[in-house]
Amino acid sequence: MTPGRFHFVSQLGRVPSMTVPLDRQQEIRFQRLMEESIMIDLHQHPMVLPEDFSQYWEYLRGDSYVWGYDAVKEGGFTAVGTANVFRGMLHTSEMSFIRFSDLLDEITMMISDISRHDNVLRVSNAAEIESAKQQGKVGFLPTVEHLAIGNELNLVDVLYNAGIRLAGLTYSRKAYIGDGIFERNDGGLSDFGLEVVQRMNDLGMVVDVSHASFRTAMDAIEASETPVTFSHDGSYTLASDSFQARRLRKDEELLACARKGGIIGITAVPNRLSNDPEQSIECVLDHYDYMVKLVGADHVAIGTDTSIGDMVGVGQVVMGRTGPAPAPYLNGLESPADGKNIIRGLIARGYSDEDVRKIAGGNAMAFFRRIMG
Repeated sequence: MTPGRFHFVSQLGRVPSMTVPLDRQQEIRFQRLMEESIMIDLHQHPMVLPEDFSQYWEYLRGDSYVWGYDAVKEGGFTAVGTANVFRGMLHTSEMSFIRFSDLLDEITMMISDISRHDNVLRVSNAAEIESAKQQGKVGFLPTVEHLAIGNELNLVDVLYNAGIRLAGLTYSRKAYIGDGIFERNDGGLSDFGLEVVQRMNDLGMVVDVSHASFRTAMDAIEASETPVTFSHDGSYTLASDSFQARRLRKDEELLACARKGGIIGITAVPNRLSNDPEQSIECVLDHYDYMVKLVGADHVAIGTDTSIGDMVGVGQVVMGRTGPAPAPYLNGLESPADGKNIIRGLIARGYSDEDVRKIAGGNAMAFFRRIMG
């Protein structure tokens, strides 16, 4: 099975997507800041998807995938966390219960593909991301949506040795590690989960609590010897009436994360931050504004959770989400290729050069240096 059997969505311009307007002086600032900044997305899904969803499962069963290097480059990113997970859907209808072997297969296929492209580097720490910037190459930082390790602690090491440097503790449901954000009874981090957090600390692997339940996230923030991240989130307070509001985070846990030195990546998933049928990047920028006011610019980062394909369709067909979604996509931040709009939007909203550089990637770099060495 090879990707050549499928017709893939375009990495650039899949749908019409706006460019945030700037005046002449702002355009000059934008160009300079793009040259100066290291731009990092903590959480992306840079796998390119087939246009025809009826081919999705056949594609996942194959032994080679297409990765969106062109989209990531167009978006201005120096490095992106790869949030590997999709192959895991082959054997379950709930992403919380993917098989470890499927996850590992996806990671190894991606790393193998990276090695065949001269303009892409696998990166594992801040120094290697800086090197990618200097060389004008795209850095892929292997990360996983969640630790699909069951109750086997040694598999944390297997993932680390496979290149993983950031991992979600849980997905939506209950796991041996702890409870996910959609679990009915919130039991928090388990004793095994404490062991997992400790092992991640020992290895220098970032603990991501984006899909953890409230109690699991708070327990992990307290237990971790190093700062943790909500890598792709937004404010529940700001968007409590949105279509997917229960996936957003409360002020208490966001503040706890920041107090321990953690960072919060702002998501751009359609219909998570707004119910507008024609929603745009403006709703994402609202969450940047809110988060900076809540926790300070030193703790805010990019974490779009974007992919290259119809993510609303993926949610409905693959992940089993029911009911009509308000908007088919998020105009202005529809895919990784729109990443520069984040910088343009921050400039348009009056952020200083220093704060733009921090949010674009400076905070992530400082965070990675502290944890990964």
